[in-house]
Amino acid sequence: MEEKDLEKAKAEALENVKKTAEEAARGETAKAVKSLNDKIAEMEKELKSTTTAEAVEALKAEFEDKLNKLSADVKKQGQISEKRVSPVAGIDMIRKSLEASIKDNAEALRKYRSGTMDLAVKAITPASFGASDYPSLTTQVQPLYRNPYAPVYLRNIFPNISTSGSNVTIWKQGPVTGAAAIWERGKGDGGVDTDKPEVTPTWKKEVVSVDWIAGITHIQREVLDDVDFMATEIPYALIYGANGILAAENKMIMDYIEDNAVDYATPSGATDPANSLETILAAAFGQLGDSYMAPTHILINNWDYLNYMAFNKASGSGEYDYPSLNVQFVNNQLYINNLQAVPVPSLAPGKAYVIAADHSRFISRMGVQTAISQEHSDNFTKNMVTYRAEVRSGFFTYNDNSLVKVTLPTPAAGS
Repeated sequence: MEEKDLEKAKAEALENVKKTAEEAARGETAKAVKSLNDKIAEMEKELKSTTTAEAVEALKAEFEDKLNKLSADVKKQGQISEKRVSPVAGIDMIRKSLEASIKDNAEALRKYRSGTMDLAVKAITPASFGASDYPSLTTQVQPLYRNPYAPVYLRNIFPNISTSGSNVTIWKQGPVTGAAAIWERGKGDGGVDTDKPEVTPTWKKEVVSVDWIAGITHIQREVLDDVDFMATEIPYALIYGANGILAAENKMIMDYIEDNAVDYATPSGATDPANSLETILAAAFGQLGDSYMAPTHILINNWDYLNYMAFNKASGSGEYDYPSLNVQFVNNQLYINNLQAVPVPSLAPGKAYVIAADHSRFISRMGVQTAISQEHSDNFTKNMVTYRAEVRSGFFTYNDNSLVKVTLPTPAAGS
């Protein structure tokens, strides 16, 4: 084979293997992508010393096999994808997507007779929405809560990740001994060098389950003819209302936080906070600050949100007595020293959680899925259909110190 033909064969072989790698890398972790790229670089190096067409083909087959095995190993482990799932599953986004799906299938719903019919919530992209919808597409929590009484979905305030498995294995940080410090030569006895300061963190393996969260309701067959009702009221009841799957998901997240949070404790020598505002600030900028963590949110029962923060008045004058520099309403949303207070109905009154959200993760295994079916119980004989909504999700934190539990002191009269 002439040299130019051999070089062409090498280039084609390398290009084919690169395409295989690109397919394998799609949606995988940064670590997995690096491993695939390393294989490409290894092949490219070996190609330079290859002198026959047969050797080129053999090398191509060898590396395609290596790439396929590497990709299969990654997928088999069901590892977390580092690709962030945009945490935008707010009420407007879900409602718009589901309404669009139901209306697109209006005729099919009217003609439905038997079997199972999926009403998939469509994939959400910026192109799906008009300019007025963009505040709901941000990854920041602030614009999602325009009204202090609006439903709050906790998935929106934490970084989102995806997984293809039924559980996720993480390593949670425990206590750390030792600390870094200045080191200089010749500071030991006799002018010898001492050992450098040692930092020893501890790690605990934790397997986090990805749970099914689901709900079903039974409706009369003729309801399928009312597309507007199907697109609004039923999804509200099953998905984003107080008894829906996203409220249940909120409880799943709060259950984990309550089980893993550390208690707020005033350190020795510090002054005990005098009221709920001071307690929250001490937890945020004192305890989280001591851990070098940036506080982001305050999770608080919605009635405590009102009683301790919004309605707190001084005796006599009846004026709101928290200083405006500390407590502010911005777009009908309460902020305490620039930390957003998030009202959570599933959280018991009398306590709050001050968190550094960046140290936790919301896991998405499957987005909101809906379907209707006549094949349930005695649906057929009673002209009923069953409507199902479900998600698969989970939650964890890498460090319990990022979740601080605060017991709210009972406000004194006029304070």
